[in-house]
Amino acid sequence: MDRDAFIAEFRSWLCSFYGYDDSLKYVGSAKSVQPKSRGKAPLQPRDFLKFAIDDSEGLDQKRNQVNCLGNCKRAIDAQVDRLIQRIGFLPLARKQSWKIPKKLAFISQSGVVAPRILRRLTRLRNRLEHEFAPPSRREVEDALDVAALFVSYAELVRVPSLNWTLPDKRSVSYDYDQMVFYFFNRDTADSQNSEAAPLFSLAHGEQGFQEFYNFLAKTIPLMETKGI
Repeated sequence: MDRDAFIAEFRSWLCSFYGYDDSLKYVGSAKSVQPKSRGKAPLQPRDFLKFAIDDSEGLDQKRNQVNCLGNCKRAIDAQVDRLIQRIGFLPLARKQSWKIPKKLAFISQSGVVAPRILRRLTRLRNRLEHEFAPPSRREVEDALDVAALFVSYAELVRVPSLNWTLPDKRSVSYDYDQMVFYFFNRDTADSQNSEAAPLFSLAHGEQGFQEFYNFLAKTIPLMETKGI
């Protein structure tokens, strides 16, 4: 079986498991299928947020106000990168040197963060980026509130899985560092198969990558909520 046929069957299996046919028409109840789990990443955004909270204990001093504001910005920026990593596009963002407006636009297009939170975040980041006057205590407190809200929200938001194992043990595994899908005819989570060579790969930039990525990241979540 060639790669295109394998991917087509993989999509068809997932559609069937969620009760849809290949044309994405709902035809029955969902069956049991689970994505592969991934390890938990370090919470660097939460570290910056803690620094900002520590700085906020002395907001009567300008130095603490400036330090608190700076750590709020770092917490937000780190959490934005963390979200893009979870979505699977951080290597491209780094390669193309995405600025924060492009990163926020990408997150918005992904649909994983509520637009209202992103609007508040964008307004705050614009102020942090372009206003160099010493901040007021109220401005710093507002920045800390928004940073805390975003960091906490982003930690809890559910990001679609790009790693799946079907009941017949065929699986797809996404390399988040290289932006490559690897397809296997066995479950690579099994220690006996952990070194198994993939049948095929599908890298970012190759024909069919974006379509398959969108299927896992956007279509599957809609199937889960019967939103198609």
